[in-house]
Amino acid sequence: MTGFVPNAGQPQTAAGSIGGSIGAAVGGMLSDAAIASTAAGVQKLVDSAKSGGFAISEEGANEYIRVFQDFENVLASMQNAAREAGQSPALGGSDYAATVAAHTRLMADGDAQSYSTALESLGKVVEQARLAFHQAKKNYAQMDEQAKQTFGQAQV
Repeated sequence: MTGFVPNAGQPQTAAGSIGGSIGAAVGGMLSDAAIASTAAGVQKLVDSAKSGGFAISEEGANEYIRVFQDFENVLASMQNAAREAGQSPALGGSDYAATVAAHTRLMADGDAQSYSTALESLGKVVEQARLAFHQAKKNYAQMDEQAKQTFGQAQV
């Protein structure tokens, strides 16, 4: 169990929205609890979009989708950095240096609570959120089309 805090001194992002929840997971601890909480919020969004209960205009959805795609790109860069950090650092030949090197590898890429694992889990959550906005955009278009069919022939 390594746990990782990228910068605990940074202010937390308000978690009143999906974006805020994701920001809080990155800006705070990448703990199992933070990611699980974010995943639960995103799952509600996904369920709502799948059931037709969440719709957003194309313009609005595209902006969210762009932000999620940018976030996925940042996560991919961070995952690459974590993989590189997972290589054994050259710290010398002492027992202490070997212990520190082993711990560094473990934190970066060595167990279920490593930085890489947390980033991978968060990446999946961000992808789900992005896909939910794609579905919500489709929902909006369907609602718009239904409204045109229903009210398009009405005389005012």
